[in-house]
Amino acid sequence: METVKGFIVILMSSISSCMLYSKQHASVEELIGKSFSILDTLLKQSGRFEMVIVEDELIVNENPLRDTGTHGSTLVKRLMRKGISRIDIVKGITLSELRQFVSDIATADKKPLSCPHIKIGVVDIEIDRMNMNIDSTDGEFSSVTSELRQKTREGYLKVSPFKRLNVADFQELVRHFIIMMQKEIGILNIMSPVSSPGDSYYTHANNVAVLTMFQARTLGIREDSLSDIGIAALFHDIGKLLIPKDQMKQEGGGELQEEGRMLHPVYGAQYLTRIDGLTRLAPIVAFEHHLRYDGKGYPQHAIPNYRQHICSQMTAISDYFDALRNARPEMRVLEVKEVLSLMKTKDEGLFNPFLINNFIRSIHLALS
Repeated sequence: METVKGFIVILMSSISSCMLYSKQHASVEELIGKSFSILDTLLKQSGRFEMVIVEDELIVNENPLRDTGTHGSTLVKRLMRKGISRIDIVKGITLSELRQFVSDIATADKKPLSCPHIKIGVVDIEIDRMNMNIDSTDGEFSSVTSELRQKTREGYLKVSPFKRLNVADFQELVRHFIIMMQKEIGILNIMSPVSSPGDSYYTHANNVAVLTMFQARTLGIREDSLSDIGIAALFHDIGKLLIPKDQMKQEGGGELQEEGRMLHPVYGAQYLTRIDGLTRLAPIVAFEHHLRYDGKGYPQHAIPNYRQHICSQMTAISDYFDALRNARPEMRVLEVKEVLSLMKTKDEGLFNPFLINNFIRSIHLALS
């Protein structure tokens, strides 16, 4: 097992170096050579090297691999951002194949491909369902988004100040959304309307995550950053699940009193900051998504010239758009073009002008 851990450490070092330098760089070549040598030893011993990611844990040849430190956790995150949860390597692998694999993992926007001796895939059988044809029916889209909404609901019901959040469940959700977007499925088909008041948190969370990743893609943000952006947007309102009972309206079906509404970004950020293995964007977005581009909004700051993170700015746009799209007791459902028109004419200090113009333009293109 120590040899396996050594391979993981050297492999991740190879990938990190390849990200900094070219794959022809001497230090990269040296590390890949070391990785290949260790891998060759492992293959001679067992005949195969099967690496699987299950809930953020590495399993090699059916044995959980623990205590791999930063290298192991970084490798898991890197592979999951690429949509990979299983790698099978068999005898006969060449140095050239390993070199190409390292280069593909290190390169942004590059989808690693299988080769004769390295098979790349996924563990979750539901991925096959997500890899649907572009001309699938609206009914199939609806079924898939309903399943994802239910998964979000199941994950959110476990949220508690006294329980550890299972980040892997939500990362899997985001990965499904990314796959659907990669299939060029219409953005509005991936989203879903609120079907009942009890579904509002979960549906809204999914929709905001999808819309924020959609914005990131239209801006040319690297594909391997989409997962962190999606997770952060998915958790933007998690503080609402942590509001003390005395800050809830007793007769309002779970509505927040003014104090709870103003403080839910703080509760969310404090909670997410304590979660191991979670992107640092998550508490930032939870805290900032109700700030305005002009520095106003809530929670109020005492920091001069404070500006939202760009991910928070995108999430704020997604949050506003989806809130207006869905029916509420005090207002009718608005058509998408009505929502866009309203957002365009909203006071200029609310959103980043560049981002809101890009969002409106991109949604219009998606409708055409």
